[in-house]
Amino acid sequence: MKNKEGFTTVELVLVLAILGVMAFLLSPTIISALRSYDIIQSRKELVNHGRAAMERMAAEISYIQSSSDVVDVSSSTSFQFEYPDGTAITYSLSGTSLMRESDILADNISGLTFTYYDGAGATTSTASNVRRIKIGIVLDDPGDHGTLSLETQVFLRNTGNEYTGFVAN
Repeated sequence: MKNKEGFTTVELVLVLAILGVMAFLLSPTIISALRSYDIIQSRKELVNHGRAAMERMAAEISYIQSSSDVVDVSSSTSFQFEYPDGTAITYSLSGTSLMRESDILADNISGLTFTYYDGAGATTSTASNVRRIKIGIVLDDPGDHGTLSLETQVFLRNTGNEYTGFVAN
């Protein structure tokens, strides 16, 4: 009597060979998916840190009561202003760190720009004419996955809202 249950050695070898070929053919796809996941996670973390720093700067700059609180607009890579209580705040780039005074807001920053606009939407270098500030940061992915740029604009309070012919830059 012959046992009809189970698999023969030939069947097992054939199944293992087919699985091996499938694994070989699918491995580049799986490796690519894992690399893509790594890149996405790295970019997500980079964006989150950059966005948090950008939101903090925008929120604090929005507390400026008037253009007389803007202290220094002579640099496009740093910005100094005063709170209504007289506390001076400076944002700047030190190496690859975005600084708020001596505190690090974010790392992996390769560029920081401030552009100052008057009421007509033209760029200005006169602190008393500033009505809007555009903030731009360039983030460098530490995993060598490129750079990412973030930008926002903050309108100063109590500046008369005389935005005639305003064109977003």
